[in-house]
Amino acid sequence: MEVRVMSRSAIRITAILAAALITLTACASNTGTAPTPSGSAASVATIVQPTRPVEFVISTAVGGGSDLYARKWAAIIDQLKLSPQSVNPLNKEGASGAVAFTYVYDHKGDMHYIMVTLNSFFTTIITSKPPLPYKATDFTPIANLALDPFFLWVNEDSKWQNAQDFIKAAQEKSIVVTGTGVHQEDEVLFKRIEALAKTKPFTYVMSASGATVASALAGHAGAGAASAGVEATVNNPSEGSPFLRIGTGTRKCPPECLRPLCAFTPESPKSGTFAGLATCKSQGLAIDDYYIMRAVMGPPGLTQGQQAFWIDVFKQVFDSKDWKDYMDQFALEPSFKSGLEFRQFILQYQQLHQDIAAKNGWV
Repeated sequence: MEVRVMSRSAIRITAILAAALITLTACASNTGTAPTPSGSAASVATIVQPTRPVEFVISTAVGGGSDLYARKWAAIIDQLKLSPQSVNPLNKEGASGAVAFTYVYDHKGDMHYIMVTLNSFFTTIITSKPPLPYKATDFTPIANLALDPFFLWVNEDSKWQNAQDFIKAAQEKSIVVTGTGVHQEDEVLFKRIEALAKTKPFTYVMSASGATVASALAGHAGAGAASAGVEATVNNPSEGSPFLRIGTGTRKCPPECLRPLCAFTPESPKSGTFAGLATCKSQGLAIDDYYIMRAVMGPPGLTQGQQAFWIDVFKQVFDSKDWKDYMDQFALEPSFKSGLEFRQFILQYQQLHQDIAAKNGWV
């Protein structure tokens, strides 16, 4: 059975809730710290600033999407001097993200620990055995900065030229694919392809990060055992981009290059590195509504003033030309959410992935 994924329009809340957010933040406690910059998202609240260097925790290995975005955001924060203290990316990969989640969770009430999150923030917590001692909603929501699409990728030397070629082959044999972690967003999407296109079950191989996934498909020696026989991935654009022959590609081709067959998006990218890439839907694989959230969470128990500081910082990151250019280059959908709107988004994404896990027998 096909897994139905909630459309993005269903997770938008009304202007009434946004107005309620302003009312709530205006009532934040007075902590005696400086106000936020005029016109910013949190300008109605009194903020609390960090007093020592901040750890920006990343749940995947170096080179994956979460790692790329956390380092990009940290660089913008430093360049624009948005924080009085340094914001330092820190990779804590392991257990499909649980190592990082637990590390941040254990620093309750401390604004000096924040975390970049993606859909595995839900899937790992939902499917972990034994269960983890927390839920996604226990953490302090800060902001979502983008929705990251998936592309269907093959090695440049693959005989498959479009999604139809891939589907036909997958209906005849079990294709070896790889993705980040177990029961995470890559495996979710491959399960959905199986159900929709009635393919043979994919042989799914776990990798440590999006970079390792792309390396495995390229046949790069650094990918280790995961590279053996891998024929396709669903990397995000930024993860596959270093393996392109053109554009941002830095690899020698062949054999270490990739080629995107199509984008799991409603429309083809209109600009940037992937402008004009066909949609998978146009090639007979009608999936265009599942994205990775690229968001920031804090540990449980942050005060309104601490939360307001980080909301303001990441709203300014989102508004920066540097980030807007980056989103355009790598086909990300701009999507800033904070406050009540982001809480609503988290609740709906949590339920979405609870349903996905149940349908796939992961819980």
